[in-house]
Parts: sequence; C-alpha cells; structure tokens
Amino acid sequence: MTRALVSVVALLGCSTTANPVRLPELPAVPQVRAPARVSGAGELVLKCTPADAEVALDGVSQGVCSDFGGEPHGLKVGRAPRHVVVKKSGFTPWETWLAADETRVVMTVTLTPNGGSR
Repeated sequence: MTRALVSVVALLGCSTTANPVRLPELPAVPQVRAPARVSGAGELVLKCTPADAEVALDGVSQGVCSDFGGEPHGLKVGRAPRHVVVKKSGFTPWETWLAADETRVVMTVTLTPNGGSR
C-alpha cells in the first residue's frame, strides 16, 4: 500500500501549470482564390524572382519562368500530378507537386540565394 501511495505522489509532483510551454507562432496561411477554368488541360502561370530561372516539369527543362508568365500563356501541365522545379545557379531550388486538372494555377516563386552554385 505504501508503494502505491508513493507512486501516486511522485506522479502528482511531476505536473505543473506554473510554467506552460509556449509553442512558436505559425505564419498566417494566405488566402487562395478559386482557380479559373481553362479549356483542355491545366496551365501553370509562374511569376518568378529571378525571372530567368529554369523551369523543369517531371525532370524535363521547359524554358525559363518569364516564358510562362501568363501573357499570352502559361505552361501546359496536363491533368495528372506533375513535379515542378524552378532553379538557377547560386539559388536554392524550389519544387512542388501540382495537379492543375482543367484550371489555370498562378504561382509566385522567389528563389533564395544560397551562396554557391548548382
């Protein structure tokens, strides 16, 4: 009986509310507008900094970001999920997966300098 009482007291002594743990605040999630429908397969419009960063779709180079700025068109991506990579020497690459379906998706990409070259 004494052993059980000591265990309960020991557990009760472990909890405290005097110093609650504070978690870091998460950044606000941006509002996303409903995508515009486009005829046929999906389309990706890229607004990049730097504008001459290379765009690859499923590992195949497609050109540079400024080629797909939406005027007159974006990058045709089809309906299936696609792996999109934006990269430039001296910057950390940016990548995502995209399933545009029959929508026009606009993404703003800002590459971060990494101090090296790739």
